[in-house]
Amino acid sequence: AAAAFALAAPAAASERLWTEPPHPTSPLPGFPDFAGLARASLPAVVGIVATQGGGGESGDPFKDFLDRMYGGDSGKQQPVRGLGTGFFVRKDGYILTNGHVVEGAADIVVSVGTEEDGERSYTARVVGKDDATDIALLKIDGPQPFPVLPLGDSDALTVGEWVLAIGNPFGLSHSVTAGIVSYKGRRDVNPSGKPGYYDFIQTDASINPGNSGGPLLDARGEVIGINSAVNSAGQGIGFAIPINMAKDISGQLLATGRVTRSRIGISVQELTPELAESFGLADGHGALVTMIEPGGPAEAGGLRVGDVVRTFDGQKIDRTYRLRWLVANAASGKAARVQVRRGTSDVDLALTPLEQASTLLSMPTLPRPAPRAASGLRLEDTPADAAAAGLNASNASASGASSASPRTVPRVRSLDTHGAAYEAGLREGDVIVDVDGVPVPSAAAFAKVFGAIKPGAIVRVFVRRAEKPSFIAFRK
Repeated sequence: AAAAFALAAPAAASERLWTEPPHPTSPLPGFPDFAGLARASLPAVVGIVATQGGGGESGDPFKDFLDRMYGGDSGKQQPVRGLGTGFFVRKDGYILTNGHVVEGAADIVVSVGTEEDGERSYTARVVGKDDATDIALLKIDGPQPFPVLPLGDSDALTVGEWVLAIGNPFGLSHSVTAGIVSYKGRRDVNPSGKPGYYDFIQTDASINPGNSGGPLLDARGEVIGINSAVNSAGQGIGFAIPINMAKDISGQLLATGRVTRSRIGISVQELTPELAESFGLADGHGALVTMIEPGGPAEAGGLRVGDVVRTFDGQKIDRTYRLRWLVANAASGKAARVQVRRGTSDVDLALTPLEQASTLLSMPTLPRPAPRAASGLRLEDTPADAAAAGLNASNASASGASSASPRTVPRVRSLDTHGAAYEAGLREGDVIVDVDGVPVPSAAAFAKVFGAIKPGAIVRVFVRRAEKPSFIAFRK
């Protein structure tokens, strides 16, 4: 059979060795039309070259990039160039990108168009930039209208959705990659190392240096993120800024070139399951107030330590980050409606945020331990001052603790490191201010209140550690 095959006559030149698919070709069932998305979106995506100084440029940004990467023209002093991506959001030439793409730039050149319709270069100016979100708004002047991309709703995005990333990785223009949403609300990533508001969309669509500022599109062709960061330690892990963050601040960037943020003067912590149960909150949503600035908007509006903020100006607070973002973007000087859980009741308040300086709202987060039985908890009375006890008019607990400073405070002397109190975060040296909202000015008072709690019930204690307050809940 092998010999027969070897001696067979060659096929005619017109005979195909493959089978043609039926026409017209359509996307596979269940998959987005990636080709159609790319074709419709690419004209609105731009390349950005930001120059920070120097001399000896060739006039060809791509050549200069390769020279810098591979040592070409090493005798010349090359300018420091940053390569990035952006996309049109208005037909009159407004472009969104990352703030770090144009950081410190003396000259910004934007490349518009594709090879098919001809690429054009324009000089761009920075209309506004916000370091806290790493978002910048650029403007170019040229023949209008420019093609634009519609902005979607990043809050409606779900893990597992298909997404498309477009950009200029390593100077390779008009590159398109596809993947899925791997995670939402990735707040433990800080690519700049600076304080800011980070709420990344994680995706496995390839994002590399040069993609920064480009669009992350959903299957409808709507921008749901701005590609921002890459995890250099792994593959298939990229991050994008939710487009709703850009929507929230774009008006200020356009009007004033900067973002003015507000504050209400509080510190909050996340609700652990035990803390949520102690407040009777089955959904576990809310931000627990641990400190109130004396004379600040929160104190003036009636907010108390121990309140759980449930809504802010009609928006539900599921995590402390959500409160932080809503407060920061609230109009300063204008009253905001706030609903809190106080004890077992819901209370409506009105707070008037003030403009903040550079300090960001503090949001300490406690771990979420598994409940275990408490044991080995011993307290002792130690001399106290107002700072250690934290019992003053502005930071009194929701129980209405006295503003007078006690002479002694109950301090944790020892506790079982395998017990629930320790796993919940209680430590030796912690000063216990109250138990379930009841003030405990002494070790004896603590023993009395603690002893009345049924075994198996949740115990909520308000503690001070090095003048830092927090709530801790564990099962007795």
